[in-house]
Amino acid sequence: MTRAFASRWKRSPGGFVLLGWLAVGPACSVRDPVAFINTPHNDAGPVASSDGGPTGEAEPPDDQAAFCASTGPLLLVGDSVTGEKVCSGHLAERAFRFALCSCDRLAFSAALTTDAFRSSLGKYVPGGQGGAVATNGGVAANDTLKVGGGFSAGGADGISLGRGLSVGGGLYSGGPLTGNVSAQVTGDAWVRGDVGLASLTVEGKLAVPAGNLMSGTVTASEVLREPVESVAPCACDDASRVDIRGLIANHAEHNHNAAIGLDAASLEGFTGERTLELPCGRFFLTGIEGQGRLNLVVRERTALFVRDAVVIGERLSVEVVPPGELDLFIGGDVTVAGQLLLGSVDAPARVRVYSAGTGTLGISAGSVIAGNFYAPGATMTLSGNAEVYGSLFVRHIEASGALGLHYDADVLTLGSACGLAK
Repeated sequence: MTRAFASRWKRSPGGFVLLGWLAVGPACSVRDPVAFINTPHNDAGPVASSDGGPTGEAEPPDDQAAFCASTGPLLLVGDSVTGEKVCSGHLAERAFRFALCSCDRLAFSAALTTDAFRSSLGKYVPGGQGGAVATNGGVAANDTLKVGGGFSAGGADGISLGRGLSVGGGLYSGGPLTGNVSAQVTGDAWVRGDVGLASLTVEGKLAVPAGNLMSGTVTASEVLREPVESVAPCACDDASRVDIRGLIANHAEHNHNAAIGLDAASLEGFTGERTLELPCGRFFLTGIEGQGRLNLVVRERTALFVRDAVVIGERLSVEVVPPGELDLFIGGDVTVAGQLLLGSVDAPARVRVYSAGTGTLGISAGSVIAGNFYAPGATMTLSGNAEVYGSLFVRHIEASGALGLHYDADVLTLGSACGLAK
C-alpha cells in the first residue's frame, strides 16, 4: 500500500427465586440490584446459592465500590499475573470499526443498506452518513448495495455486482470491479483489477494498476494508473483477534460473584423461565444452558464472562437499560432456538458481545439485534428481511432476505474515557 493510499483510505471509510436486595457499596448507584433468580414457570425452586458451586475469587470490597463509582468503559483484568487492566472501550473501538466485517467473502441475494447515527445525540434517523462494510474476501451481489460509509473487499476475486452500487465513503476492491450496472463512490476508489461496469462515477481519485483494463463510462476527479497493494481490512488473524478466552480465564479468578452470592454454575441446565439481573461489577458463569427462556437485565456498568457455550432452547432476552452498559464475553458458541432480543435500538453502543465460538448462530425471524456482536470464528445466518442496530464482526454471514445495518458510531469514542489503560 502506498503512503498516499494508506492515509486517504483511513479517512475515507467512514431472570431464579428472588434472593433479595443486597447493598454492594454506596458508590454503585441509587439502584443496587443483585442477581435475581426467578422461576415463574418452574416448581423446582431456587437453583443458586452462595455455596452451591464455584464463585471465583472475589475482589476486595473497595475494588467493587471503585468500579461502581467510575463512569465510562469498564476496566477488565487483562493479565492474571500482574493484574494489568484492559479497557473495554479500547476493545470495542478495535473490534467494531465497521457496521459489517467478515473474514470470508460476502454474498448477497437481496439488497444491503447501511447507514449510521450516534445514540448519544438522539434516536436513529434513516440515512445518516457512515456504516462502513468490509470483508477479507470478495463480494458477490445480486441486488442493490447502498453503503453509507466505506466499502472494502480485500479478496482477489474483487466485487461482482448484479444491480447498482452506491458508496458513501471510499471504495477498495482487491480484484476486478465488474457488472453491467452503475456505481457511484463519494470518496476515493482503488481497484486492484479490471474495471468493467456500465458506468463508474468516483467523486475523488480512482487508482487502477496500469496493466488492468477499464471499460464502460468512467468518471473521476483524477484517474491514477499506479500499483494498488493488497489489504485485509478485517483483523481476522489469530494475533489480531480479541483474546476472549484469556479474558474469561482471568475473570474466573477475579470477579465480584461473592459480593452478590452468585453461583457460577447457577444457569447450567435450567428449565422454565429465568431472569438474571446483575448490578455493576464483573461476574463469571461457567456456562448458560437451558430449555426455557432466559432474561438478562443490566442497569449499571457490568461485565459478564461465560466460560463455555450459551445454549437456549427458547428465547434469550438481553436488556440493557441506560445508563447501564454490558460487555458479555462467551467462550463457546451461541445457540438460540427461538428469538434473540439483544439490547435497545435507542442505544446499541452500550451492548458489546464477544464470542469465541466457531459454529453457526442462527437469528430467527422476529429477533432484535441492537448491539455489537464480535464472533470472528462463527457464521451468522439471518432469516427473512433483517435489521441490525449496531455492528457485526463474523467469519461468514448468510442473509436470506434484505439486510439493513444501522451503525451506532458512539462505539468508536468509548476509548476516550479509558485514560492510561490499554
